[in-house]
Amino acid sequence: MASTIHLRVLTDAGLAFEDEAASIRAPGALGSFGMLRNHAPLISTLVPGPLIWRQPGGVTRIARLQGGLLEIVKNRCTILTKAVQFPAS
Repeated sequence: MASTIHLRVLTDAGLAFEDEAASIRAPGALGSFGMLRNHAPLISTLVPGPLIWRQPGGVTRIARLQGGLLEIVKNRCTILTKAVQFPAS
């Protein structure tokens, strides 16, 4: 979808998940930060905490990261982490 950010989360085991996001909030080492479409290129360290993203339809999703690195370039957000967990619904 042209108006989204492509979100990809990778662990040591490989691709954990991919999704399209209208907005993303990540647990940065200096505090939580958000990203929207056309965000400036950025690389950041992450601490353990919630990754929150809103899908284009308005549904909010949450996953818990075990820290790591985040890169966003040209509406593609890639996260490298040791582990990712989804809360029970």
